[in-house]
Amino acid sequence: RLARFSLPTPPAITMVAAACFAAATSRAVTAAVVDRHHTPATHLRHHGGVGSFAAAVPSTSARVMAPHHGGVKQRSGTTQRAAAVAEATSRSETSALSDSLRPSSASCARTLVAIANTGTISSVCDDGIALGTFASYVVQDKTGDVVLRMRRDAMHTANIQRDARCSLYVQPASQPPGVLSRATLIGSLELLNDDASAAAASQYNAVHGENVGVDAAGDADNYYRFLVDRVFYVGGLGSDKRAEVVSAADFADAVADPLCMDALSIVDTMNNERYEDVLNFARASLPDQGEPAEARMLWVDTLGFDVRVITGGSGGRDQVLDVRLPFSARAHNLQEAVSSLTMLAQVIWEEEKQYTPTPVPRKVPEEVVEG
Repeated sequence: RLARFSLPTPPAITMVAAACFAAATSRAVTAAVVDRHHTPATHLRHHGGVGSFAAAVPSTSARVMAPHHGGVKQRSGTTQRAAAVAEATSRSETSALSDSLRPSSASCARTLVAIANTGTISSVCDDGIALGTFASYVVQDKTGDVVLRMRRDAMHTANIQRDARCSLYVQPASQPPGVLSRATLIGSLELLNDDASAAAASQYNAVHGENVGVDAAGDADNYYRFLVDRVFYVGGLGSDKRAEVVSAADFADAVADPLCMDALSIVDTMNNERYEDVLNFARASLPDQGEPAEARMLWVDTLGFDVRVITGGSGGRDQVLDVRLPFSARAHNLQEAVSSLTMLAQVIWEEEKQYTPTPVPRKVPEEVVEG
């Protein structure tokens, strides 16, 4: 179902913000509800640095009109706030709506590969049993190919030389609590020639450094290109719950989310530095009179962001809603993401506080008065 939200005519200074929020909330807000016993404080605990996002966003006290990014809780009843639907009419309807508000599975898989740069490669031993070992890789800038560095005397290298079929399991270690995404690349490895290996070695050293012990790079290393046949993606970025096979063509055409390297710092800052903002975003997504006990941003991408909301349920059971809030336009970089979040928060605050700016006095030109 679509969440509906009507706005009063805002002052000219906030027209852009109003358009952003109205367009975003008119598209949809989705929620998946899970009832379970747990300790909210433990469930929502999150630690981490503020990263680059903190430097890009002024503190709440420094903002114009000091907005707290209120939750559009219109108690007068004249304006309905965005409502997250707790129960969808059908599973397929919910899935289709959710898919339209977030990057594709192919893009999410590409994002995971870009973030991680290490994984577990499974090769086939001579007895037919799969061997899973640590592997590090780089993603080539021009082609998007995944290139792995492997020692020539390693067991998995011997396996690959005998049977090139393998899989690469990728799961970034930096994902926030409550978010668990993974992708398995399935296919085979192709040994690079000397020139391509030299270029790959240069990129590998820039990304991974020299490493130590058995992981130390050496002149005798082999570099292999992963030839993807298909990708098994299990969703968890934000409130995503997908699990599906991505074709080689779709994976090749997809690109990593442009916010993937900034997403974690944005999430950290919102949850640690601007928690009241997140709480009020959650409040704006609940049915009328609903009140969040706790909330936490899960993930942010080019199309929007996800918030996990905890409300008090019946019978002493907490109700957990994973809410997707879309941006009105794609955020291609950190600055655009900051802008979208700030505009959303500004309009929410104005609606919550019923803010009406004092008109700026206009001096009438003398010739008009004389006329």
